[in-house]
This record gives sequence, structure tokens and C-alpha cells, in this order.
Amino acid sequence: MHITVIIEQMGKLFLILCLGFALARIELLDQHTKQKLTKILLYVTTPLMMIDAFYDRMKMLDSQQDELGVSVGMLFVYSFAFYLLLIVLSLILVTLLHPPKDDKRLYIFMTIFGNVGFMGFPIVKSVYGTEGLFYAAIINSVFNIFVYTFGVVLMGGAGDAEKGSLGDRIKQIPWKKLLLTPAVIGTAVGILIFVCRIPLPGIIADTCGTLGDLTSPLAMLVVGANLSGMKIKDVLTNARMNIYVILRQIALPLVFWLIISRFVRHPVLAPTLLLMSCMPVANTTALFATEYNGNEKLASQGIFTTTLFSLVSFPLIIWICVR
Repeated sequence: MHITVIIEQMGKLFLILCLGFALARIELLDQHTKQKLTKILLYVTTPLMMIDAFYDRMKMLDSQQDELGVSVGMLFVYSFAFYLLLIVLSLILVTLLHPPKDDKRLYIFMTIFGNVGFMGFPIVKSVYGTEGLFYAAIINSVFNIFVYTFGVVLMGGAGDAEKGSLGDRIKQIPWKKLLLTPAVIGTAVGILIFVCRIPLPGIIADTCGTLGDLTSPLAMLVVGANLSGMKIKDVLTNARMNIYVILRQIALPLVFWLIISRFVRHPVLAPTLLLMSCMPVANTTALFATEYNGNEKLASQGIFTTTLFSLVSFPLIIWICVR
């Protein structure tokens, strides 16, 4: 896809993000409203967008009498490989960064888990349409598996990180929370519809599509509102964080692309995986830092700086790697 199209789509999302930032500053989008919008995103629009993505992909393939470029099973294989590769790259990046010992786990967490939901879905859908969103939905379901298993163990949330066997810590993983997240349920329903070729009544399909389309603007409004609470001065004076942002948002995606481009040749799946690797630090990071006694300030700075810098790094990485 031509770089100007990507820049145009990013520009639209950026303007919505700025609007969310401004609305939060004038307190029209206050904390209470932001929390309600977040719940609507998590429990309503995002799951429906997942269902709509799988259903649209099914209809497209049926109407074209074409074969799916990558099977659902292989998509899960690629998605698991995606996160295993990110784990390896995160260890290398953090070794180069030399953070304080107490913050090392948090830096690893921030590197592995990007904002594939709130920012990933809107951007991928804007650039690569429903096909890209279809692939991103699978990646997001694997994200939930990793974040509530490996992520919990990494942050010390499944028992004392330094004590007890791995088996004991795995037993403490919140499996119910893992399997019953709205995004996972929406993805599961979408996969069921796609695999079984279940036709939906027109009014149901249209409703899923209409509500699902609200995800992109609402998500960017919330991201903008979240950024409004950060003090830019505090962020800019953190030299290690600034180095980290460049390594994470530029160096890591480039190395990632050098590796995956040798194994994934699909014209939409490959750049979708690349975009997912470019995503800024996930909002989940701040929640995990709070819940598991991590460095909350550092987590918030990571979310803020990577999100802000991603507005430049997204089109730059695509321009370098996918032309």
C-alpha cells in the first residue's frame, strides 16, 4: 500500500486522538466518562468488531469463490511465533538498555505487549481493511493468552516471582479471567461463524458492523484522554526512557521484519505482523504495574512516550519495510 494512504489514515486517527486529549483537558471527557467509554469498548464494540471482521471475511471469500490465503490454524501458529520472537527480542533489548534490576521485568513486559487492541485494530483496519483486521483478531486472542500467563508470571502476579515452583505459579494464573475476556469471546464466536460458515440475518450483521465501526474513533478518543494526564516535562527528562522508545519503536520492528520477511510472504499478513510489532506499550501495563506492585510511574511514561512516538514511527517503519 502506498505510504501516502498510510499517512492519511494515521492523520485521521491522530486528529481523533488530539480531540480526545483536548476534551480531557477541558474536562468534557472526565475520568468517569473515560471509564464508561472504556467498558463500552471492551464489552460491546470490540467483540462485535471481531465478529464483524470474521463474518465479512467469510462473505468475501464466498463471493469470490476464493481460498483463504492463510488458514486459521496457521494464523494461530504465526501468532504464537510472533510473541515467542518478541520475548527473545525483548530480552536482547533490555540487556542493551541496562535498566535498574527492579525495573527489568517491567521493561520486558512493555516490550512484549503492545497496544494491539485499542490502537492496533483501528490502524490495521484503516490500512489493510477487514482482511488485516481478521489477522489482527487472531493475534489479539493470542495476546490475551500470553499476557495472562507469561505476563502474570513475569510481573510476579502468580505467586512470589522468586519462590515456589513454576507449576505452583502456573496454578495461580487466572484462567477464568483469561478465557472469558470479551475480546476472546468475540474472537471465538467469529471463528465459529467463519469455520462453520454460519449465515447471520442481515439486520444482525449490519448491527455488528455499525457498532464495531465505533471502536476506532472511541478507542482513539480514550487514548488521547489517557495521554492528557501525563506531564511532558517528566517524560522528556527520562533519558533511559527516551533511548528505550527509539530501540522499541524503530530498532525492534526493523529487526523483527528482517526475520519474519524470510518466513511470511503473504502480502497482508506480513505487514500486519509488522504493524503489530510497532504498537506502543499496552494500557494493560499500567494495570499490571499497579496490581503487582511495579513501577507505576515508569509504566505510565512508557505508555505515553511510545504512543506519542508511534505517530511518527508507524509510517516510517512501513515506508522502510513495505514499499
